[in-house]
Amino acid sequence: MIGKNHYKKSSEVGQDLILNYLKNRMKQKKITQNKLADILGVGVTTLYRYFKKETPMPLAVYLEICGALELRPYLIPSENDNTEMRRMFFN
Repeated sequence: MIGKNHYKKSSEVGQDLILNYLKNRMKQKKITQNKLADILGVGVTTLYRYFKKETPMPLAVYLEICGALELRPYLIPSENDNTEMRRMFFN
């Protein structure tokens, strides 16, 4: 059985991967944090705190960011996952 701390560490690593991916996508789309905050209707400071993991990002905001960056937030069954997330052992 895998311990609770294992899932917590996987979550932290996963958050880092996702946030880095979002930042890279912002660069590709030439969208600054200021512009993204304006698109989402949130404060720049709030968005900054989400990206620095100082404040947990609500799921609704994550989905709005995906929309703004033209990303699809698919849930992929672990047996079909061929990405680097597979190595994180969430389950």
